[in-house]
Formats: sequence, structure tokens, C-alpha cells
Amino acid sequence: MMKQTNILITGATGSVGTQLVKKLVSSDVSFRALVRTREQGDLMSDLPQVELTVGDLSDPCSLARALEGIDKVFLLTNSSEHAAQLQLNFVNAAYKAGVSHIVKLSQLAACVTSPVRFLRYHAVVENRIQELGMDYTFLRPNLFMQGLTAFEPYIKYEGKFYGSLGDAHVSAVDTRDIAAVAAATLTEPGHRNKVYNITGPQAITHAEMADTLSRVLEKQIAYIDLSPEQMQGALTVAGFPAWQVGGLIEDYAHYSKGEAAGVFSTVKDITGHDPICFEQFVQDYRTFFS
Repeated sequence: MMKQTNILITGATGSVGTQLVKKLVSSDVSFRALVRTREQGDLMSDLPQVELTVGDLSDPCSLARALEGIDKVFLLTNSSEHAAQLQLNFVNAAYKAGVSHIVKLSQLAACVTSPVRFLRYHAVVENRIQELGMDYTFLRPNLFMQGLTAFEPYIKYEGKFYGSLGDAHVSAVDTRDIAAVAAATLTEPGHRNKVYNITGPQAITHAEMADTLSRVLEKQIAYIDLSPEQMQGALTVAGFPAWQVGGLIEDYAHYSKGEAAGVFSTVKDITGHDPICFEQFVQDYRTFFS
């Protein structure tokens, strides 16, 4: 029998959200998914566990409709210049609607005084949830392994990928593990008012990532380290908007200082299984890079 829950999922079509949807569906957990257009939810429309609702985080009326009868929400928005305000809109609407528990996807080292704009905005939203007195679970993952797929054509055709973090170690995490933790916090007791740092099983350098890619793909892959100025220029030429270029450069500076090298046991503690290692990620995604 389907488990009847009162869960709303935002960001259901993104890299973490799609994995979370798979986890919930495989566990036969019913939920409502907020999408911006009906077409966005086409891949979920035939799933009996999913109720689609169309809305926009800038439209309070659509949020009120989406949140009707909801007790728990998973808050995730795509990266944008207005992400903080959109998330605050949602938090305020959720509070008004009587939602009792927000599971928010944040970022490792979120802090209102951080020099990294993305870390500041996540902290601002976290603080608002706490100020309102709502139960929360803040999921703070590290760099996504799947972020490497953005370099797919370079790895596939040129045998290289780029960054500007030197030889710093980063405990990158697979989005499937993030989704597994999110599913547990939404459907199991004991996770209210907790902050979970989510990382992979080890901290590795980008040069070590290149070595793993070379071994698994059986071809030479190199990591090309750029100066922040070179990286900024490359991102600008590639068409990234100024706000995103600035944010990514700040992220890289954060990584280069070794501030994202910590390894946490959260995935194993919450899900009972070991986190996916980088080599397994490459094996599973080798068709992206081969």
C-alpha cells in the first residue's frame, strides 16, 4: 500500500531533485512536486506517487496553493541571482501555510559572514527558518561530483578539464548520496533541528580526479589549473553571467584554501551505506566522458 505523506518537493527536476524523486518513488512514498511549468513535470506525470503542482517562487498565490495540506517540504532552487529572495519567499509562505518541517539543501560552510556569496545566501535562508521557529534539517553538501559533467566535451574530446584551486583537497560528494540523506530526513523520525554536513568518503585533489578518470576511461585526462583571473575570463567568454562568474571564483578561492577538505560520516550514519567514492562515480558516468 502506498504510504500517504504530506511532502512537497521543490527542485524536483534538478541534479539532486531527480535523484530524490527516484528514492521516494522506489520507497513508494507519495509526494507533491512543485514545477514551474506542466511540461517540466512530464517525466513524473505517469508516476502514481507524484502529484504535480505548477507554481513559481516569486508568486505567493501559487505557493499558497502548492503548500495547502503540506506538513514537510524539501527546499531547493536552481542557482540564480535571486535565489536567496526566492527561497525566503518560499520559507515565509511555508510558515504561513502551517508547514512544520523544512529540509533545506544548503552548502558546506554556510555562514552569513563568508566571503563566498553562495555560502552567505544559504546562511541567510537558514537563519530565517530558525527565526520563524520552524523545525528544520539543513543539508550541507560539499562540491558535487556530478558537477564534473559540465566539462563533458573537454574531457571527451580534449582529454582535460579546468579549475582554479591548485592542489587543494576537496571531499566531493555524489548527488545520489545527497538525495539518499534527503529522503531519510523527509520520511524517518529523528532528523528535526539537525545540521548535516554531507561529503564523499575522502578528500582528493583535482589532479587525483584526473588520474582516476584516466584509469577508468583508459585514456589520458589532465587537470589544467588556471589562475583566478584566467578562470574568470574563461567563464565570461563561455557566456556565464557576471553574478555566477563572481560566485564561482569565490567558490574556487574557498576550495583552494582547503576549507572544503573535511570528511564527514553523515551518509553512512543516516543511510547505513558507505558514500559513493569518486572512482565509482566515474564508472557509473563513464558514458558522459568516453
